[in-house]
Amino acid sequence: MSRYLVTGAGGQLGNCFKSVASEFSQHQLFFANRSEIDLNQPSSLAAYFERQSFEGILNCAAYTQVDQAEKEREEAQKINGIGVQKLVDFATANGLKLIHFSTDFIFDGSNEKAYLETDTPNPINAYGESKYAGEVILSRAPCAHVTFRISWLFSPFGNNFVKTIRSISRSKTEINVVNDQVGKPTYGIDLARTVLGLLDHPDLFNFSLYHFAQGPATNWFEFAQRIVELSGETCLVNPIPSKEYPTPAKRPMRSVLDTSRIEKIVPLPIRNWELGLRDCIEQIRSHETI
Repeated sequence: MSRYLVTGAGGQLGNCFKSVASEFSQHQLFFANRSEIDLNQPSSLAAYFERQSFEGILNCAAYTQVDQAEKEREEAQKINGIGVQKLVDFATANGLKLIHFSTDFIFDGSNEKAYLETDTPNPINAYGESKYAGEVILSRAPCAHVTFRISWLFSPFGNNFVKTIRSISRSKTEINVVNDQVGKPTYGIDLARTVLGLLDHPDLFNFSLYHFAQGPATNWFEFAQRIVELSGETCLVNPIPSKEYPTPAKRPMRSVLDTSRIEKIVPLPIRNWELGLRDCIEQIRSHETI
């Protein structure tokens, strides 16, 4: 039985892993939120390890406030960059494996084709810069490591686009959503199941970087339309260009991730994002009725 620590257990991705942990009896997972383990306080990690040993770390801890990061660059770097270095140091010293999660925002969005793992990153906002810093640090790590780049994360947990659109569509007759930013959504529970299913795969660490996202490529407007439809709401969704919805952080216009590496190496079939969206909305509804 493999034993892994999940950091950032109180966040959206950490909760996704928590929700499916019982499906993987071959693994023993330990969930720690920031109050238990602070990446920038190595002593908290060492103390936890002394109480409960493990062979690897699933790092779900991250600074994820994209717009706020423009004002809090140091805080974003502290968690997404320096924090990763602290994990690398600890994992290396204790012979641990390290699995990390990054983002499509490390790209500038100028590529007409889907981004490969080998394409050169060029982040255009503070959040992307901080996540890329973490990637660079991990790429140089002596310990066994792998990074999963994901995009447009959604789930029944935390704050995300699906929950926001679903909530707004219940109180408004129409909403405006940008239609010129293109990418692939990622259902966090599908991601968690995939990663947990691969923990013992002999080829997992053959590459240090994988893309995981669910096709087909779409835009935020089309994604919002489907959310409203599957939620059974009648709110009208209007397409608008990004210039009519300015944000503090610049977004990549086209950040579609190519997932052929993980599909071929593992091999792994990745299901359509709409199937994940259906499951997500059903789970949200079930939580609402409790």
